[in-house]
Amino acid sequence: MPDILIPIDTVQENFKLFLDTENNSRIFFSGKFGIGKTYFLKEFFDSNTDNYEVFHLFPVNYEISNNEDIIELIKYDILIELLDKNNDILTTKKIQGIKDSALLFFSWYRKSNSLNSILQSTLSTLDTLPNPIFGISGKLGRPLKSLLKMDKEYQDFKKEFEKGEKGLAEKYIEKLKEKDISEEDYISNLLRDKIIQQKGNKKSVLVLDDLDRIDPEHIFRILNILSAYFEKEHENKFGFDSVIIVGDYSNLKHVFHHKYGPDADFSGYIDKFFSIAPYYFDNKKALLDTVDNIIKSFKCEDQSLTGAFGHSGYINLFLKDIYERAIGCGIINLRELLKGSRYQLTELKKGGYYEEAFSDNAQKIFDIAVKIAIHSFSNMDTLSGKLVKIKHYDLKRDNRRIPYEYYISIMLRPLGLNIPDEETILASWRNYKYRKENRFGVKIEGNQEKEMFYDMLIEYINQRKHIKYDSWAYER
Repeated sequence: MPDILIPIDTVQENFKLFLDTENNSRIFFSGKFGIGKTYFLKEFFDSNTDNYEVFHLFPVNYEISNNEDIIELIKYDILIELLDKNNDILTTKKIQGIKDSALLFFSWYRKSNSLNSILQSTLSTLDTLPNPIFGISGKLGRPLKSLLKMDKEYQDFKKEFEKGEKGLAEKYIEKLKEKDISEEDYISNLLRDKIIQQKGNKKSVLVLDDLDRIDPEHIFRILNILSAYFEKEHENKFGFDSVIIVGDYSNLKHVFHHKYGPDADFSGYIDKFFSIAPYYFDNKKALLDTVDNIIKSFKCEDQSLTGAFGHSGYINLFLKDIYERAIGCGIINLRELLKGSRYQLTELKKGGYYEEAFSDNAQKIFDIAVKIAIHSFSNMDTLSGKLVKIKHYDLKRDNRRIPYEYYISIMLRPLGLNIPDEETILASWRNYKYRKENRFGVKIEGNQEKEMFYDMLIEYINQRKHIKYDSWAYER
């Protein structure tokens, strides 16, 4: 099954204008958990490779580290991304001719300052000999050892020199693993220079993603450390043109007040992480435009259900109405919508549905649709609670294309209700009136079919009527 492509056109242009605003060097990219923030940013930057050089990191991996290690892990991740983009960006050095060799030797001498001490040691040894010429063979062991040691140190220095920037980076990575860092300042400067070199005429962007996955106990500790990236008013660490921090602004505010109290100044704390204002990511329109394709992409092994998932199929229309209203209310995210296309639901496995001449097959299909909706929202209680909000949401479209009355007619018998024998006879459930109708089975009075459908669906789920323990329950 191919991945579902969520169109980003409706948001892309707006975000690009925001990102390219002058002096907008820090951005807090806000959206609810699972709404598709990471997906959007990946698609956006993948389609704008000529304009941006992006380094995409995930600080959720840092939360078990101590404060000092977090900065080093950030450098490490940036370095790995840099090498992944361009493995040749770090240089090595060649030594050619006597002049280069002489310069290298004196560079080592200045650094080690060991030549003078070794020579002094050699001379002092010779001075103590009674006969320097005849006694030298017996006493030359110490200076020879010192000279051999000096030569080894020089050869090691030469190897390090020849490795150049690449060698230093490799050494840094190894020392980071051993937690023995001594080249922090040089690595920071090296990263800055190489990021500038790598981006060329493009804009360099650091994305720090998935803050909403970090444990609340660690999130502000990590944010405090990340604030070290912001050295000056409009300048970021390592010379990035923009730093994008990705999370849920509203949820972060809630966690902040829970941790520090309702009177704590969240605005004063968080405004260091954005230059202008948070960018509120809203992909509702894109999701609404994709709902039909998402439902059609569900992994359905049973070919006898293909029609029910089609454009006008009863499972499609049932799920589409719930999903569209949930998107409008902001109570379902992209991850939840894609469960059916990413995972094989039990109800859609081969043999999960079978038609029988004396069974209510419409009831079977309806129950499958209900179970899929429950999977999308994780459990029955969550779905029931969200259906209360969903039923009041106005999609601003003609509800007549959704067969609410047909679904109601299916739920009546399991709930112990009957359809009147005559079309002129009214029956009631709660405050709703209904009568027999040939097309859908029932006709709801007062244009309340949508409201009755959702109230009855909540009751149907709460009473677990979608769960049938044997095939007799589906008898006509």
